[in-house]
Amino acid sequence: MDISRRTFILVGSTWAGVTLLAAAGCTGSTAPSNTASNQTPPQNQDSQPKAEPAVAAARRGMLLGPGGRKTASGMEFFLAMINLDRIERYVSGELKAGLIPMTFRGHAVVPHPVERSRAVIFEKWGPGACEVDLKTLQPLRTVAPSKADRHFYGHGAWSLDGSLLYAVESEDRARGAYDGFIIIRDARTMEVKGEFPTFGKLPHDCHILDQGRTLAITNGGGALGSKDLGCVTFVDIASQKLIEKVTLPETLMAGHLAITARWRKGELAIGSTPQERAGMSPDDYKKLPGGLSLRSHGKELVTLGAPQEVTSRMLGETLSLAIHEGRGIVGATNPAGNIVTFWDVKEGKHLKSFDFNLARGIAVTLDQKYFVVSFGSETSIVLIDAQTLEVHGQTKLSPTGISGSHVAMYDI
Repeated sequence: MDISRRTFILVGSTWAGVTLLAAAGCTGSTAPSNTASNQTPPQNQDSQPKAEPAVAAARRGMLLGPGGRKTASGMEFFLAMINLDRIERYVSGELKAGLIPMTFRGHAVVPHPVERSRAVIFEKWGPGACEVDLKTLQPLRTVAPSKADRHFYGHGAWSLDGSLLYAVESEDRARGAYDGFIIIRDARTMEVKGEFPTFGKLPHDCHILDQGRTLAITNGGGALGSKDLGCVTFVDIASQKLIEKVTLPETLMAGHLAITARWRKGELAIGSTPQERAGMSPDDYKKLPGGLSLRSHGKELVTLGAPQEVTSRMLGETLSLAIHEGRGIVGATNPAGNIVTFWDVKEGKHLKSFDFNLARGIAVTLDQKYFVVSFGSETSIVLIDAQTLEVHGQTKLSPTGISGSHVAMYDI
C-alpha cells in the first residue's frame, strides 16, 4: 500500500500579509528512553461525564492552524494565529496573522487544557513535533519520536489535568507493518513514561473522552483485502485494554473523528479516505468518494450515501470534522472535492453544502455562533453562521497563512 498519498499536499503559493514573529523554529532532538508509567487515570465507567467548565463564551476565540509558504531559500513552516474577535480588522488590513516558526510541516495543533499559553504541534508521517508558547509567540522545545524507527502521525491529546501527553506514533512506513502506538509522556519533561497499542494499523487521530478515562483512536487499516480494517478503537487508559472497536467498510480508511460530549456514548462522526485499489496511482484516490460515517451509541454505524449528488462530490479524504453540539450539526471538508458539507449528526440528513476550493480545516467558535473553515490556495478563512448555515457578513479573510489540514479554536 502506497501511504505517501495520505500526506496532504501543502498549498505552496507565495503570498504576503502575514508576519513571522519568532526568531527560531522548532528542530529535532534526541528521544528519551522508555520508563514504566506510574500515573494512571481513574477506572473507566459508563456514566455520562459532567459538563466541562465553560471558557469565554462571549468570545469567538483564537484560531490556530499550521501553514507553510515558499521562500527564495525553500519552504518555511509555522503556526498561524488569528483573533476572530477582531476579524474585521484583519479583513481591513489593520491587523495581520501572527506566525510562530517551525522546521516541519505541522498537521494538527493540540492546545494545553490548563496552561492556556501552551500547545503542541505534530507532523504527519515524520519526526517533527514541538511545543510553543502562544502568548510570547515563541517555540519552546522539540519532541522526538519514542524510537528511531517510528514516526509521529499528526495528532495527540493531553490528559485532562495537563500532566500527561499522549501522542500517536506508527512504525516507519519502510517497514510496511504500520503497527500503531500511543506514547505517554510527562508533560513537564516530555520524558517517555510508557506506551500502549492502538489496536489497529496506521493510527492517526485521537481524542480524550469520559473525563480522561478513555482514548478514542482512528486506525486507517491495512491494505485492501487484509483483515485489518479501518476502525475507531476506544481504549481504557488505566488498564490499556480495548473497550470497543467500531469498524468501517473495507473500502474506507478511518482518518479523523468527532464525538459529542467527549463521551464514548456520544454521537460519533468518522471521516475516511477511499482504500487503494490495484493499479491505482498515488493520486487516484482523489477521484473516488471518501466517507462520512455516523453512529449513535447502541446503533449501527452508517456511512452516508445520500443525496448522491452531494456524496459523489466528497472526493478523496474527508479531512476535517467539527460538531456543533447545540445545533446537532456536523461539518466536514473534502479538499479533493472542493466542498464543505453540513449534516444532521443524529439523522444523517444533508443540510447545506459550500463550494470552497481546497476546503481543509473546520472548527466551531467558542461562542458557538459560527463554523470557521480554512480553504484555498490563498489560505483563506470564512465564518459560517451556525443557525442559518450562511456565510456571515464580510468575514472572508486571506491570506491567513493557514494552509495545513486542521484548525483549532482556543481561549488564550
